[in-house]
Amino acid sequence: MTPKPAAAGEVVLYSSNNVETVNRVIDLFNKENPDIRVSVVRAGTGALMQRIKAESANPLGDIFWSGGLATMAEFKPQLESYSSPQASTVPTTYRGPDGLWLGTNVHINVLMVNTRQLAGAKVPQSWAELADPKWKGKLVIPDPERTSASYVALYGLQKTLGAELMTRIVRNATIVGTTSAAYDGVAKGEFAIALTMEYAAYEYVAGGLKEIKLVYPSEGTFVSVEGMALIKGGKHPAEARKLYEFLASKNVQVDIFKSAYRRPLRADIDVSKLSSLPAIESVKVVSLDDGQMAQDRTAFIAQWRQIIAGR
Repeated sequence: MTPKPAAAGEVVLYSSNNVETVNRVIDLFNKENPDIRVSVVRAGTGALMQRIKAESANPLGDIFWSGGLATMAEFKPQLESYSSPQASTVPTTYRGPDGLWLGTNVHINVLMVNTRQLAGAKVPQSWAELADPKWKGKLVIPDPERTSASYVALYGLQKTLGAELMTRIVRNATIVGTTSAAYDGVAKGEFAIALTMEYAAYEYVAGGLKEIKLVYPSEGTFVSVEGMALIKGGKHPAEARKLYEFLASKNVQVDIFKSAYRRPLRADIDVSKLSSLPAIESVKVVSLDDGQMAQDRTAFIAQWRQIIAGR
């Protein structure tokens, strides 16, 4: 009697990463694991975490990659503990309790400047300079109600500079609904300065736009850390762990950085040797309490709406 061929494996990936990054990673994974089929469900982090919670009695996903750690922390009961052999490469701060999640990459808030649009003005080197009336109409900020990175930055600005100075900065700015509208607007010359994420701005620098500069403000900047987790009760645990280890690996983290400039958290990867970006140790970072920031969000957004209404 002829033995039956081994059944092909399957893993269901829930991801909030962009299509290009997800597709690239799956292609790399399939080359190493041709016997495992990866199915992808893409949506925003919040929507996917709510879906995981709704499906908890009958989980349809196996692994989530990647979203803000503060958001993931709200859904601990839906996550599976896992002790990865590679977890030690990531600072303890970015590892979940009992291995519930593992930090993968960090977004740094920067000022993206188009020097051609400065009209002779000097490149600002601090957040506080953006309160100067000369920047009115030249500054663009994504709506923190709709983009988590912008919320982190503006929350951090208020903590660092105070509400009055943060309000003056906001009143100088054009507010857009998406992160991409901000950095695209600066790249196209519609604005001189955007509050945006390092990886998004650096794509234009790497692409050869010499007029684009990145500024890490002198008061210090703010970071948003993303991570991944196994979904509790997922139907393909072995395949999920294999994909998890693949995503955590040094080679894959380097590839993601080279292709999408997403700064990895692994201590054994120095992006300053792979690009013109600074090493993370040389960037002044203002520490924010993720738990407190999550608790304060409703009140901050209410305050934000008042500022916008009063402009």
